[in-house]
Amino acid sequence: MEKQGRYQHSSAFILTVLILALCQHVTRAFVVPPTGTSSGTLAFQTRLHSLAPDDSYASDDSFAPEGGISDDREKRRRMAEFLNLEPLPESDVRSERKKRETRNRVHFATYGDDLWELRNSMTDLSSRLVEAINAGHDDTEESIRQSLREVETRDPELVYSLEVEAMDRAQREGRQVDYEKHQIKAADARSQLPHFNLEGLWVGKYGSHGYEMINITYSGDTLLAYKVTGDQNVPRGELTFQVNLSPIQPRRVGRSRENAPLKPIVLTEKASKKWGTTQLPRYRGVGQVAEEGFLNSQWMDGQLIIIGEDYFSFAWVPIETQIFFGRPSPELALKMLREGGAAPVKVKTWEEPPTLHDDPNDWKDFAHRCYEVTTDTIEDELSGDEFSCIWHGVETAECYFE
Repeated sequence: MEKQGRYQHSSAFILTVLILALCQHVTRAFVVPPTGTSSGTLAFQTRLHSLAPDDSYASDDSFAPEGGISDDREKRRRMAEFLNLEPLPESDVRSERKKRETRNRVHFATYGDDLWELRNSMTDLSSRLVEAINAGHDDTEESIRQSLREVETRDPELVYSLEVEAMDRAQREGRQVDYEKHQIKAADARSQLPHFNLEGLWVGKYGSHGYEMINITYSGDTLLAYKVTGDQNVPRGELTFQVNLSPIQPRRVGRSRENAPLKPIVLTEKASKKWGTTQLPRYRGVGQVAEEGFLNSQWMDGQLIIIGEDYFSFAWVPIETQIFFGRPSPELALKMLREGGAAPVKVKTWEEPPTLHDDPNDWKDFAHRCYEVTTDTIEDELSGDEFSCIWHGVETAECYFE
């Protein structure tokens, strides 16, 4: 019995040592490197050791951190970590959603020159319809009406407007089944409109304040742009601009011109080639300005200008200021959030990871340290101008609001 007890105790001790050794091996990428070793190199070495022994990249001796590693080979090595991952099973809901998205992309005209040409065709058919009605050509009139109806169903903005109006009527009349039917059709059309799909983070250059990050959300058909990183005038957390994109606008007597939809900006041939479109649609909105300390804040007329899927701009009309926004890279977003979006977390330096017997708070501190070293490694990999993915209008003046 005594020998059996010692044997069990020894086995438990060996198992504990193995678990600790494994934990230290896995977390080594997040431990503060010894003097003279960069965190990026240490993280890279740990990634190298985590590869399977039979992996072709792991067995290549030419990948020596001390000898320098080409960007192409480093990318290949990172990709090796994901080579043998099996795809996750796709749910029926996700599969149906993907089919629906594909069906919508095929059915509706692409937002850009395809849509502008479609609308020119609608204008031509409308003119021919009027001529047929005036001439009393009933057969021609019916044929043109049918062609016009088919063309109209491919304009996502027109379909969304008609379906929203139908939803409003059905709701007021208590027709719930019809309301839900029109709601589905409206959602399909809305999914193909860029100005309704701008959710998320964007970065723009706010003049002398430099680059700032905003987050766009929607409340119904109203676009709301909140500052994630702010400045002395309009701080983070405040709205920088908002746009009512509802196709049903309130009618005001004597102000029909101010409520009328804005005509798109027609680009020059040079700008059209650059952006892949001949027109830039725009929508009325309001932008916020304030004195330092967020004093005397006020709203002024503005315009949202859709440049494409990757860019848009907002113009503060009275002060003739326009800011261009682009999607930040994940590395840039993380860097800006850490520097200007949230207060840094102060934790102690770790030379070794905590053991299984340490206090849970030590593990929390260690997790924070893991996050810090990870972001440091990402920043080391940023090359050149970290804001190069954000266009701010310095190359050409053709897209500026006039």
